Amino acid sequence: MSVNSIGLDVSVFTGVIDIGDVDARMTLTRQLAALIADPATPSLEREQVTPILLKLSVDPAVEVRRLLAEELVLEPALHADVAFSIIADEDAIALPFLAQTPALNNWHQIAILRVGDEARQITVAKRQDLSAEAAAYVIKSSTLHVALALFDNPRILFEAEDYHTLYQRFGQTEEMMEKLLARSDLPLDIRILQARRTAIRMRALMAEKSWMPANDAVELVADAEDKAVMQILIEASPHERAKVTNFMAAKNMLTPAIIVRAAATGQMTVVEAALAHLSGLTAPRAAEQMYSRSSLGFKSIFKRSGLPMACFGILRAACDVAIDMREEGSDLSASEFGGRVLEALMTRYEAMGAADRAKQIEYLGRYGEDRIRKVAKRLKADLVRAA
Repeated sequence: MSVNSIGLDVSVFTGVIDIGDVDARMTLTRQLAALIADPATPSLEREQVTPILLKLSVDPAVEVRRLLAEELVLEPALHADVAFSIIADEDAIALPFLAQTPALNNWHQIAILRVGDEARQITVAKRQDLSAEAAAYVIKSSTLHVALALFDNPRILFEAEDYHTLYQRFGQTEEMMEKLLARSDLPLDIRILQARRTAIRMRALMAEKSWMPANDAVELVADAEDKAVMQILIEASPHERAKVTNFMAAKNMLTPAIIVRAAATGQMTVVEAALAHLSGLTAPRAAEQMYSRSSLGFKSIFKRSGLPMACFGILRAACDVAIDMREEGSDLSASEFGGRVLEALMTRYEAMGAADRAKQIEYLGRYGEDRIRKVAKRLKADLVRAA
């Protein structure tokens, strides 16, 4: 390479490209790559060899193009035209280069996401230096497979809004739901919506296949949906539980059945959150009224909640059992709690009529833990016969 006062004499490079054989062009490729990699190389000389590099990037010999990509893959100051020319090559050359080159800034990444094929978009989505803007573009605009690639990028930190966008766009697909449900920070409202969506699909499938009588199928699927939602509420933090309770109420999902199920199995934190929301009280104030030995406290919050009077008895009994537990310092299983509620319904509340008592016990037969269900159903049948 000869140097003059105005930079390089590039005619010799052009001559190699025009008349040199493959070995000569590969040698030239190595020399120019070394020149570019040298931090002492003046900017003028870098500019002068850019057209030569562009010609090598479209060389008819694949060996030359592959060597160029390999030699320049770690060059941070590579001219964008050269980088994009290599990225436009066949996949075997382009994709490894695209995955590693540090020469792509935010705008370059977004340009590839906009106009590149899916293989190149996926490769960009997996880059360790993927910009926040590029990630946002993938979440809002890219195809399913490109969006899925983000989950393989450990540098991506999803926000709640990102999860909601992905669920709205791709929540119907099994692949996306598998990725979303595996995330520990997935917003609880998405988990609950998915539980409902799964129940709807299951009801439709069971109706189509006629696997069991329609009424039995509806009850079975409703049970599964409620249990899934309950588990989400149980595992939530107090703040998350309050937030998702508000969401469920807005979606007409905070049903009396959910609240009674929680009461029948001793999940009183769920009952507290529900009654606090429905009554418009703060959580501490709601708990204070729920767990007051004075019957007026519970009656007041129940009236404010707007829940049907038919479930007053079992909710009152559950609160009384919870008070007993606090005073005893005991910790009961779902079965034990349900047994204590059943005992309370059978032995307390003198003002409760036989028909109402049977109805409250029927709730335990419907929503209690499995062992308690059996006992409650037998007792209810006995009460009906006695009446």
